[in-house]
Amino acid sequence: MGMTPPGTGPLSPDYSGLDPELMDMFITTFKRGGDCVGEEAGALRRLLEQARLTTVDLQPLAATLSWLDVKLPELRRRAQIARAANALTPWRIGLLPFDESRLMSQSEARQKGSQLAERFRDARSGAGPFMERPHDDELGALIAQLDTHRDDPDFTAAFFAGLGVEGTLDIVGKLRAGMRDPEKAIDVVSRAFGTAVRGGGVVSRAYSERSGVFTGTDVPGFAELKNELARGPGKPGDRALGWLLRAGDFPPEWLAKVVRAHALTSDSGLQGKEMAGYLDALGNNPAAARLALVAVRKDGVPLSALLRDLSWKTRRDVSSGPEAADAFGRMLAAAAGAYDEKDGAHSPESAKFAFDLIRALPELDEPTPAEQQLGIRPRGLDDATRKHLAEIAGAYATEITEGANLGDTNRTQGSAFGPVETLVPGLKPAFRLSPEETYAFVKLFANSPATIAPFEEGMGKLTDRLMAAAAQADGNRGIDHLEQVMKALGYTAGMQFAAERAVQGALDEQDKEFREQQTAKLGFLINVAGVPVALQGQPLWIAVSTMAGAMLNDLTEVDKTRLDALDDKTRLAALVRGRWLVDTLMAEGFRPQVSAADERFNVPPIVDENGQLLPFEKLAQSKETLRNLNNWLIANGSGLTDKNRIGEATKQLDVLFRGTKDTAEDEWKRFDELSQAEGSPSRRG
Repeated sequence: MGMTPPGTGPLSPDYSGLDPELMDMFITTFKRGGDCVGEEAGALRRLLEQARLTTVDLQPLAATLSWLDVKLPELRRRAQIARAANALTPWRIGLLPFDESRLMSQSEARQKGSQLAERFRDARSGAGPFMERPHDDELGALIAQLDTHRDDPDFTAAFFAGLGVEGTLDIVGKLRAGMRDPEKAIDVVSRAFGTAVRGGGVVSRAYSERSGVFTGTDVPGFAELKNELARGPGKPGDRALGWLLRAGDFPPEWLAKVVRAHALTSDSGLQGKEMAGYLDALGNNPAAARLALVAVRKDGVPLSALLRDLSWKTRRDVSSGPEAADAFGRMLAAAAGAYDEKDGAHSPESAKFAFDLIRALPELDEPTPAEQQLGIRPRGLDDATRKHLAEIAGAYATEITEGANLGDTNRTQGSAFGPVETLVPGLKPAFRLSPEETYAFVKLFANSPATIAPFEEGMGKLTDRLMAAAAQADGNRGIDHLEQVMKALGYTAGMQFAAERAVQGALDEQDKEFREQQTAKLGFLINVAGVPVALQGQPLWIAVSTMAGAMLNDLTEVDKTRLDALDDKTRLAALVRGRWLVDTLMAEGFRPQVSAADERFNVPPIVDENGQLLPFEKLAQSKETLRNLNNWLIANGSGLTDKNRIGEATKQLDVLFRGTKDTAEDEWKRFDELSQAEGSPSRRG
């Protein structure tokens, strides 16, 4: 069934699709109608028999009921298969791709699935005398047939039941030994395995609601296989099970039980790439990730100990690459609700895990007592893991912003889970982080523009949301709420900038080769060469915060250090913040008293042919244009005292932002100096 082929879709005359929700309604209507016909037919039969009249005329009704008994299961299979084909894209609703020509009856699907298992079991594998793969075509043809029916729960269950536990666990080894490109084939097997375990009965498409809505198949032998795999280590081949889980969509409870039993116990011998498949499976399934990690903690394992153990088992030197570390980070982000939930609207379960995680993770960058005694530097987290921590921070930009706010009444209080009273309009944190713990977490992913980018994306979205909420609350009656927002954003920007300076500055001291050989990538996401870039997400936050980011132009010399790059970025970004504030204020009802099209600001012009202010990438092309922009703001009150005028409102908001940003930078620089002097983290004061 699979995905929609390129160049086709619901509007194509050749498109074949099915809406499972409508099909469910259709089936329910059919079932209700059949039940009604059955009841009425039974009542008529009793009346006719009491009157000693013939019941021959009721035979068409009996034939209709028999027809429904055949057709209803077929309709249910159609809905199941359509859902299974799109199980990994739960946001897709409505008409889903469905190839009617591939549909088989239940009995035929089970028969052909069993036959394919027999053929696969008998297929040869292994390399030839010159390391070629002589069995690649044979194995590829078998996998192609499985791929054709990978969304059919009866076909797939019969296939795996036919192989049995050991045969199923041997699939990965057989494909890797016999195929030139086995990884794609393994993913096909994994998706088919997910269909079989899930049984096709996905009732709800929302990740957060999927638990407990799956129906299994009754293919002989498959239930035993599922239970055996969930039991834990003890059977040869269980190291390969992770690969069979990495790409499929599985019931959360079952998957959590399997991964916990095989990979998350203290006596599990898995590490490196053997762990990657299990952790990738949890990364694909946030509900399962939360269940698995909560279950391990209920066994008495402290979260910090679990995280340190998993970080050690997924390190690069046992993986020969970043795959396991990446899977570890993705699993944490999934469990925290970074993929299936929205900032400011997290479920209590996700928020509680994120709260605990944010507070525990910084310990991994600190030496253990044994490392301290031996004078060994802590290994720390892999960069492949750190970028996913930035995803968590971006998904909890609300809580990070509240924790970073040094002007809030909560700033001297410790971290606590639960609703938070905040001065920032539009901000609804699920928990409170102390400034110190917020800063410690941000430093974990502040080591490069690439790792911090997801956090910047989340902050950009939050900035846009908060500014709109504040402007609406102000309602053209001043900028009081906007001021609160800009102060909070300034504190957050200052914290991020201080974290980047602290971490990247330390990296510069250790990494002379970087200074000597690496060209620093700088510039600005707002392309000053003239290519428009929408001010939203990461570009918006960079424009507002003046922090370093990714995807930048080369505007520095070869020997610039990371710190020099941040300084250049600050200078460029300061030019765009005022332009963005003007747009924000005008969108919320502020109107300039002096038009930007006035002839005083027309050489060169700062408006387009429609009288609208030019985008920043156009304004930044000459100093004269920027000077005209500033003169226009002055003409509209900048430098005076009336904050209801757009020029002065823009200036005041910018001054507030820069003031809190600078304050935060100074505070956190002093905090780091005290920490280094004392040899351990200290409190501000």
